[in-house]
Amino acid sequence: MITNIDELAILDMEHLAKYTLGDEALEKEILQLFLDQSKLYLERLTTPGHEKEWFDAAHSLKGSARAIGAFKVGKRAEQLERIVEPLHESARCAILVLLQDDLEKTKTEILNHIDYVSSAVFI
Repeated sequence: MITNIDELAILDMEHLAKYTLGDEALEKEILQLFLDQSKLYLERLTTPGHEKEWFDAAHSLKGSARAIGAFKVGKRAEQLERIVEPLHESARCAILVLLQDDLEKTKTEILNHIDYVSSAVFI
């Protein structure tokens, strides 16, 4: 069992393939949706607003990240989801910085995968 968040996968392609039953077109579509939605969730997490909206964004990001196999992003979102006290703003900020870094790495992995799948189709 993995207990260290740094050991979690940026993007677990085996998980994604099981989730999509190996359908590459579906993989691309789901990954693109994740890229689009994760931008919105990150905006909500970095913009001051109502506590429930913030929690909902963390919860939604956690679920969508786990669904595609972006387990590190899912774990960071779970950490944010658990910080419900506004007094822990410094903890939120620290985790948000880590989340942004993990999302950027995940985006790179996704774009590389999408490019690979797209080029493989034409070979």
